[in-house]
Amino acid sequence: MAGILLESGIVLVPLAFVAIYVIVASNVLLTVVGLAAAVAVAVTARLRYHYSSGARADLVVIGKDGGQDERPKPKHVPDAGGSDRDNDGFREIVRDAQAHCDGDGETIHRSGALLSETVTPESTRYDKDLYGHALSYDHRCFYIGGQPTWVLAADFDYWRLPIVAAPAESEEKPAAGITDTWRRALLQLQALGFNAVRIRFHWGFHSPSKGKYDFAGARDVEALLVLCEELGILVIACVGPFIGSDVQGGGFPFWLIQRDHIRLRHLWRSGIKVWDDRFAAAEAEWYDKIISILVGHEVVTKNARGRGCILVVQLDNHLNARGLLGLPLALQDETRLMARMARERILRLPLVTNNLVWPGDFSGVSTRVWAYIEQKLYAYRIIKEPYRANISGFTVRDIDSTPVNADAVIQTTRGDNVPMMALELGGSSSTQGSSFSDQIESALSQGLSALSLHGFFQRCGPGNFDSPVHTLHSDSEYGAAAEDGTLTADAKAARLVLHAARALERQVAASDLAGSRPWILRADRPVVRGVSVSTLSGSAVQVRRQWEHGDVKKGSQLGIVAFVDGRKMPADSERELAFMFSLADAPVLGKGCSFALTGTLGPRKRGIFAANILVGERARKDPLALIASSKEIYARVALAGGSEAWVCAEESVQSGQLFFLGECRVSGHAEVELVDVEHAKGHKFSFVIPKPGPGIFEVASSSGISATVVLVDQQALDTLTVAYSSYDRQLATDDLNPLLPSAAAWGADNLTASSANTIDILLTSANAGNRVVALAQHQPQLGSAALQTAADSGPVYGTHALLWHFVAKCANGPSLITGVEGFERRTTGWDSLPWKLLPTMADLETMDEINIMSWQRDLGTFAYQATDLGFNASHVLYRCQVRLKPRHITSRSILLQLNVRHRCTLWVNGLNMSGHQTFHTRAAAAGSLSGYIESLRTPGASAGADRWGGTATYDVSGAMRLSGAEDEEGALNEVLIVVESFGVGTQADGDNDARAPRGLISAYWHGFNFVGEDHDDSEIHDHEHDRRTEQMRAKWEICGVDVTKLQNPFNSSGFPDEESQAGWTAAVEHPLVYPEWSTRVQLDPDSGVQWLRWQLPATVDTLVHDAVWLRVRGKAIVYIWANDILLFKHRPEASESRVQLRGGIRNQAAVDNVRVMMYGWAEDASAASGASSRATIPVELSIVSGDGEVSESPADQ
Repeated sequence: MAGILLESGIVLVPLAFVAIYVIVASNVLLTVVGLAAAVAVAVTARLRYHYSSGARADLVVIGKDGGQDERPKPKHVPDAGGSDRDNDGFREIVRDAQAHCDGDGETIHRSGALLSETVTPESTRYDKDLYGHALSYDHRCFYIGGQPTWVLAADFDYWRLPIVAAPAESEEKPAAGITDTWRRALLQLQALGFNAVRIRFHWGFHSPSKGKYDFAGARDVEALLVLCEELGILVIACVGPFIGSDVQGGGFPFWLIQRDHIRLRHLWRSGIKVWDDRFAAAEAEWYDKIISILVGHEVVTKNARGRGCILVVQLDNHLNARGLLGLPLALQDETRLMARMARERILRLPLVTNNLVWPGDFSGVSTRVWAYIEQKLYAYRIIKEPYRANISGFTVRDIDSTPVNADAVIQTTRGDNVPMMALELGGSSSTQGSSFSDQIESALSQGLSALSLHGFFQRCGPGNFDSPVHTLHSDSEYGAAAEDGTLTADAKAARLVLHAARALERQVAASDLAGSRPWILRADRPVVRGVSVSTLSGSAVQVRRQWEHGDVKKGSQLGIVAFVDGRKMPADSERELAFMFSLADAPVLGKGCSFALTGTLGPRKRGIFAANILVGERARKDPLALIASSKEIYARVALAGGSEAWVCAEESVQSGQLFFLGECRVSGHAEVELVDVEHAKGHKFSFVIPKPGPGIFEVASSSGISATVVLVDQQALDTLTVAYSSYDRQLATDDLNPLLPSAAAWGADNLTASSANTIDILLTSANAGNRVVALAQHQPQLGSAALQTAADSGPVYGTHALLWHFVAKCANGPSLITGVEGFERRTTGWDSLPWKLLPTMADLETMDEINIMSWQRDLGTFAYQATDLGFNASHVLYRCQVRLKPRHITSRSILLQLNVRHRCTLWVNGLNMSGHQTFHTRAAAAGSLSGYIESLRTPGASAGADRWGGTATYDVSGAMRLSGAEDEEGALNEVLIVVESFGVGTQADGDNDARAPRGLISAYWHGFNFVGEDHDDSEIHDHEHDRRTEQMRAKWEICGVDVTKLQNPFNSSGFPDEESQAGWTAAVEHPLVYPEWSTRVQLDPDSGVQWLRWQLPATVDTLVHDAVWLRVRGKAIVYIWANDILLFKHRPEASESRVQLRGGIRNQAAVDNVRVMMYGWAEDASAASGASSRATIPVELSIVSGDGEVSESPADQ
């Protein structure tokens, strides 16, 4: 209450004084000055509260037996009342609502010192002195074990993967199928060049009901972290509790959302936060559970597998949202409390927040103004010390079009010596920027040493995880990699960027932009100090320089990498460019150029080019020095004796030249031109100029150190995978450089490689029989029988000691299905569902409590929303039964007004009356004034405030029944309404929308009246509002699925009979048969909700992972399950949808049990013509292969 009074008082009190002065005085100048002063006082008071909310450090939760319950009464939960209303049948639903909203009698006490005084950046800092030998960082990058490391991550949402869980071997060990699916997904990301994943731990997924936490089976995050350690994958652990606006409820559990006396994220109203101890206590409970698992997997600790995998821990997500005029909305104590809880639970890693969005929160005018105000207020001790976590990460929507300004980042983060982390880097979609490959390349060239691609791994859309913003819009499905193993062209380009970057990681990870810092170079050998490219502007060439970490005395240790962007060149990508290099302490030929190389940029019109690479510097010999290269190097593989092998594109893909120091020898079957020159103080150099065509050649120095160059074509580059060394360097063999990969392979899609020199393939019919070439010092091990040793070396490279030839196993024909068994169908029986009476606001109040002027609202607005009863699944069902006699009719038309969120389907006496949808995606930016106005003006907002408008009116006259004159009971009319919800709000960006109404909000009848029917109407004093009686007589019922009683609250359609085994009958037409494996179901909209099910037997060849899809076409709502996992929702607006049933990275079930639910809207909602003439809705179901073609019959295999 104190916080509420403060938030109100800081605005209202000053304005009240101003109003009084305006009334009393007439001096305009003083009025303006007084108004300005009042605004300044209000803003200062609000800022003071946001920087120190008065929260205390010590939190104590006392159970219901530990003291008096002081919790506030939950909203929207009226008392059941006296015995007169017990007979109405509402007590059961009132009890259910109270059970969901009740605080369980807990009392929260907070004591001790203020959080703002006890929790400072110093008190929660990462201890570099103690753990710096294992993990350190500066403004350039992270250092793991002293080695500079890029953190190249993609989001990995384990809870989105539909996993068929076989019985576990023991309670401690998860089923093999679960870890196999995770392993294939992680190996797919690793094969693309990622060395890390960002894992968002979903609170609601692990806590279906209050006090219950599940970390077993598909929720076994301990097993997931162990798997990451085994594969050598780093982890950015996002522990929430809020994990993103793409997730329903922001990741909060439904049981917490239902307790509306708790302020989620401390939001009292949209844009206003007031500290809530109850929410802080719930956060502490979640942190107790999740952090206890994380602490055993920190990269600063050792375990049985080497070092742990977790690099940093992200607290919450997008916490520091800004409101109108850039006013900060977050409470500093929020971050203080989370950091304190992490440290109290012995979490030693760096803590990072993702509070800022580039460029608005860095270079915007409002940001600069508030930063200045903050500095002044802190200088005069008006506010407490602003709190920041160890590292301030940020979100970048499109770094390609809005380049990051490092100076602005440093200024905003107060110059801390920390790396720039883009925890959510935008990608390729209809609304977000350029391609993933461009985003990665631009980010690295601008100095971001740690990034995570949001949405790179395609969301397959199982269950009800998506937020309303993403439910209906495919622009969120912009993944470059999918669970069926396919890659988009963007993913293949991103693969090359990641491989090229990681090949030069040691040269550029700990680098500075050339010219950003003063330096003096004196070298004992020729060293490139600058790069430029002809015909390209300076901004198109980003040069980064790095002194070799750990040894800055030798000039030869200066690494140079040039990021070249030629996308704006007027000519095509085949245009040859001149790469001009300047040497330190060497003569120049003009324009600062010492020598030049020619080359092209390749298909993506960008390139990453290296200079000053030393091969064999760890060996006790003179190294082979690559002075410069205009040819991209996509992989560097360690060879014996300190030598290396490089993978490059052949000349027709990307042409270029290599420039070595000294007189070198060239051998091999590839055609190469060698030119020896003398330059720069008598030093000799060797130009190596490859000729068109794939091949292999070796460049060797006089000391015997060599670089073997393998030239490959575009198909090989599109399939290239590299066995990178683990981040803890534990698995490298003694005779090879442990910092370099042990192998590279190409030739077939879905190849994977691990640091243990093991290669494998996810075998499909598309890559079966493909030849695979591996580049390694020692013969790679094969991960499975899907790869076999080839009988010959092939015509391209011939026999070579470093090349190993394999072939993907030939499949025994396409392994899709051998038939469809047990095809059955049924219809939802409305009468068999567990209906409960649903009261309106007036039903739970006495006549004296009802305001006559609010009858229209109270009589038609229901006392409980779907979320109050735990009905947070996709559907909620409503029923109204009314008995009508001719004398009840007061109008020519009987109308029913409905206000729903979000999609409504209506049946009256068995006739489908079509439906409507109330849903709006906000076009204006979140937090802007236009965004708030838009939300208030348009009902059904997908995010933010949602006005209660949006009522649709149905004329149901033709479908209603009237009794005869002799019938005393009246004719029974039954109205059925199915409301599909697109999910609850997320509490993102300062919007208090997680408890926005869902389901049927209100229902009003018009056209009949029950006045005079066996009840007393004398209490109605205003006869203009006598419609109260017709509302009270029209009783409504509700039913749905209480998700807090489910093991997985995100896996239900909301129909109580979705798992019913009764009523199934064999389909007469028996669809899905040879030769097309497809059928067209004529869906009768009047028949209600239809269900189909069948079984798919196991595949013929278990080694083959062909994706099997169910293709859906038709203007109907179709839900699809496989093995009791809700996989997909087909919308009427979509012309076609495809859902993967099996194959790809998924583990294989013995039999796939498929279940389909469907219903639709009648095209002609009028019932006057009779049901016999109404059109059906054709719904086509087909089983298709991974390429979209109809599956073959077993007879054709």
